[in-house]
Amino acid sequence: MNKKTDKCISFNLDNNAFRGRIVRVNNVLDETFTRRDYPQNVGAALAETSALGIILADLLKFDGLFTLQIQGNGPISVLVADITSEGKVRTCAKFDEEAMDKAQILRKTEGEIEPAPYWLGKGVLIFTVDQGKNTDLYQGVVDLQGKTLSDCAMRYFKNSEQIDTYLQLYCKPDVNGWKAAGILIQKMPNNGGKENLSDENELNENWNECKILLNSLTADEIFDANLSENDILFRLFHEHDVRIIKESEYFFGCRCSREKLLNTLSSMGKQNIEDMAEDGKITATCDFCGNTYIFDKGELLPH
Repeated sequence: MNKKTDKCISFNLDNNAFRGRIVRVNNVLDETFTRRDYPQNVGAALAETSALGIILADLLKFDGLFTLQIQGNGPISVLVADITSEGKVRTCAKFDEEAMDKAQILRKTEGEIEPAPYWLGKGVLIFTVDQGKNTDLYQGVVDLQGKTLSDCAMRYFKNSEQIDTYLQLYCKPDVNGWKAAGILIQKMPNNGGKENLSDENELNENWNECKILLNSLTADEIFDANLSENDILFRLFHEHDVRIIKESEYFFGCRCSREKLLNTLSSMGKQNIEDMAEDGKITATCDFCGNTYIFDKGELLPH
């Protein structure tokens, strides 16, 4: 089966002193938004979450599932990006559209796109790596603090990983909903590329210059279809010995199935099944892909 893929490019700067990732998410989001109907601000937040999730997953070496989950007490209560080591991506959001409308009326921002943290309120950002049975579950958690999702993610790296990180996320309306992009750079630990720069001041100057250059990248540039990811990196960092390390492909893919839902519903207990049934049938819709599955009540009750 032909898959429409998006690429995440890993690169190094200044003779391995810094590493980075750049991603543009078009095809994954086309599939997402043609399957699920999200309000404008939810779509924008989910688009950024998708780009952030892919970048974070691409930084890791794992065999299994990486999940970025953002939870808050605001009108958008959950944003999820779910990414396998094979490059399969699915995303979803939970939200209260009426509360979102009321909030924009109060803020006098009707029709405007506001940063995701405005909608999430107080909450947490959770990174989880699940490599299956007989392995330890890795999880990192940080409070949601910052004006943008980029701010929140950078705070995680500063507090939990203690790695200097700079990140920019972008989103733009598309014919099917949204497209998104992101670019991240990290200052490697002392045993990384530092020995190649004899002077600590030179290392810091180069790091600050790379952040300034990254900050100059506009949404118009990163979404320019005439520029490849490599073109963008060279434009930004040609004076910092930018080297492409690898390209990874990501594509939309949901892991739901009738069998999985049958097992989940069957475990819910007789009374819950009776309560959910209408005219002897139970209908379940996947939050990620929108596929609907219909079960006869008799399939779920113990025989």
